[in-house]
Amino acid sequence: MKLARNILLVDDEASWLRTLAVTLNRLVPEAQVDTCVDSRQVVNRLAVGDYALVLLDLTMPFHSGEELLEMIRCDFPKTRVIIVTGVNEVDTAVRCIKNGAYDYFIKTDNVDDLARTVRRALEVVGLERNYLRIKESFLSRTLSQPEAFNNILTCEPALLDQFRYLEAVALSPEPILIFGESGTGKDEFAKSCHQLCCPDAPFINVNLAGIGTDAFELQLFGQLHTHEDGQVSAQAGVLHQVNSGLLYLNEIGDLPLEAQAKLVDVIEHKQYYPIGSDRPYPVNCRIITSTQNDLLALNQAGKFRSDLLYRLRSHKIKLPPLRDRTLDLSMLINHFISLAAEEMGLDAPQQPGNLASQLADYAFPGNLHELKGMVFDAVSRSDGVQLNTSPFMEAIKEQKGDHEAPQNTLVFPKSLPTLAEMSNALINEAMSRTANNQTAAAQMLGISQSALSRRMTKEK
Repeated sequence: MKLARNILLVDDEASWLRTLAVTLNRLVPEAQVDTCVDSRQVVNRLAVGDYALVLLDLTMPFHSGEELLEMIRCDFPKTRVIIVTGVNEVDTAVRCIKNGAYDYFIKTDNVDDLARTVRRALEVVGLERNYLRIKESFLSRTLSQPEAFNNILTCEPALLDQFRYLEAVALSPEPILIFGESGTGKDEFAKSCHQLCCPDAPFINVNLAGIGTDAFELQLFGQLHTHEDGQVSAQAGVLHQVNSGLLYLNEIGDLPLEAQAKLVDVIEHKQYYPIGSDRPYPVNCRIITSTQNDLLALNQAGKFRSDLLYRLRSHKIKLPPLRDRTLDLSMLINHFISLAAEEMGLDAPQQPGNLASQLADYAFPGNLHELKGMVFDAVSRSDGVQLNTSPFMEAIKEQKGDHEAPQNTLVFPKSLPTLAEMSNALINEAMSRTANNQTAAAQMLGISQSALSRRMTKEK
């Protein structure tokens, strides 16, 4: 069920229809406006097109507006109706509202109030349909488009729930806020949303870290410059380039306050003015933002506007840090091993079976970026058979600190390993320290080289 911004204008006066359509296209540029002069065609038009809103005249041949109102509210309950008529009667207005009309307007040359009501009605329909989508998605516990998440590896239930939530809200006209620590996959989630809502339209990523207000305005809105000879040159901003695609504003918490005010205006009015122009242009794109900062704390410190905060928080996705994704560790390590081996032109080494459990208590302050760096370093130091675990062990030791235990004291995990697991771990460590030299590793372990070879063969 796709969220609709389509509006159907129904009136037997063709000239009035044309005037109203032109006006709404100007005042509500995010809407798609269709017209219908024959009341007999309304049912078929609604059955074929997914209209969020119908603007309906009351006095028409064949079917009156009140008849159509009753039919629409009965057969198309997800479509709202606004009465726009020349009938200025209180009783008629009250009866229409009781029968389900969203609002009632008398025809006039000034349609500013009508345009504001149309925008509010579209927002209401969007919220209603979005609620139904979220409800249906979570009840089904399945994904309609799992391929949109092929770029994210996980089997963690909490992250799979975020998949379902993103799929449910991807078509909502409201902004989406993704927040989580650096390296938790915010960019990948934004790309998944692009695949869900507008895969054939542009995807533009704007990093706001360290950007100034003037640079932000130029990059988003573009600029028109009129030369002395009357020629006009233009620099297109990303709002023009992205068109009906997805605009991803990365690190929204770093945006200066003055620039935040300009972004509020874009989200609120769905239009923007290029620098040097007094003509508004419509905003047709979806907007996604991300941050690793606590926006509420920034707001309380006076560094983030309240009006922008609550507009961006319409849909919120929180990504867990890697330390809370222990089920994914082994899978992610294998994924990065494959990437590293391919990029370096090496044979992919085998991940030790106990490596993921050894990393279970590591905090991963750099999250996925840190794990990827560790694996790439480990692959470069491996022999193509067994993954060198030194980079991982070094990170664990740095986290624990040298003061926690004497250098020659064994530190065991929470769950004690079996004797077989301990033997394998000692062999792996000795091979890693000796760069896979079996003779040196055997001397380190106090056994013969042939005994070590037999143990390694048995382990395989």
